[in-house]
Amino acid sequence: MKKSFFMVFLIPWLLSCAHNDNKARSENLITKEVLDVAIKYARDKFKEPKETVAQDGIVTIVEKQINFVTPSAYQTRYVIDPSKIVIGLIDDDADEDAIITISLFNGYIEMPESLILIKTDGKLVLNRSIEADMRIMGIKDRVITAEVFTRPRNSPLHNCAACKEVVKYQFRTGDLVRIE
Repeated sequence: MKKSFFMVFLIPWLLSCAHNDNKARSENLITKEVLDVAIKYARDKFKEPKETVAQDGIVTIVEKQINFVTPSAYQTRYVIDPSKIVIGLIDDDADEDAIITISLFNGYIEMPESLILIKTDGKLVLNRSIEADMRIMGIKDRVITAEVFTRPRNSPLHNCAACKEVVKYQFRTGDLVRIE
């Protein structure tokens, strides 16, 4: 009696662990694929790209050619942070898509770009790049939630807490549409 009672609880527990392991493995594969697409996107912006990977996984891409006019601190560079990947259902199919926000540093100005990657024919493909001051907060029920600045970058109130709003977007026929 004790053995059968023990088996009744052990088997579902083991199956739930296997399901969580498969989900984590799937997210790791999607994360790697998102990083590959983002790195290729950034590398294509330079003639001779130079890629540096930090210990925490942050990838920095700069121009390899030496520029004697502009100091290296002010040269254009892309910074790709794996922690800024958001995975979820964006379009109408059942495949998980992703959004990654990468940072373009041009001199002392940081301009974030959100890359929307849609799974097409079994692989993630860049659908569009949005250059906007927004932070993607999550994707749930095909709705993208983002925090958007209401003031321009050159305003002294640009980064104030009251100068941000939460906006919801939905992906319809290839375009991001703001929903209420």
